[in-house]
Amino acid sequence: MVMEPMPDYDDLIWLFEDEPIYRYAEDEKATGYEYGWRELWPYTSVTFKTTRSGYEIAMEIEPGYEVVRLRLHAESDGTGLFDLNLVGVRTVGVERTGGREFLRVDFPDDAPAATLWLRMKPDVALLWSYDANSS
Repeated sequence: MVMEPMPDYDDLIWLFEDEPIYRYAEDEKATGYEYGWRELWPYTSVTFKTTRSGYEIAMEIEPGYEVVRLRLHAESDGTGLFDLNLVGVRTVGVERTGGREFLRVDFPDDAPAATLWLRMKPDVALLWSYDANSS
């Protein structure tokens, strides 16, 4: 299953303020295959990284397989604060409101997980709820 709607990589580049890292770039260059990750979107894996408010934030995303991995580490000593492997993700988006910037991870309506919000500006916070009893 492919995420629907498809995440807008231009929005993700804006939010993370950098191009993503394409996992297979060097392997493909060595074989002469040089389309790049944009040509392969959504059936590829890329990692977006940034530093905000003293935290290193990384998001690996494979939209064609509904997979997202979010990691947050303290910039000062590398202490891991969370590492989430999320499957069955409906879509990923970016929200801008009231001077704040959010990464939004949506799940299907019938999933026990509610929308995950990762506030990235002006500070960093994770907001998420999960109800194992819902169906």
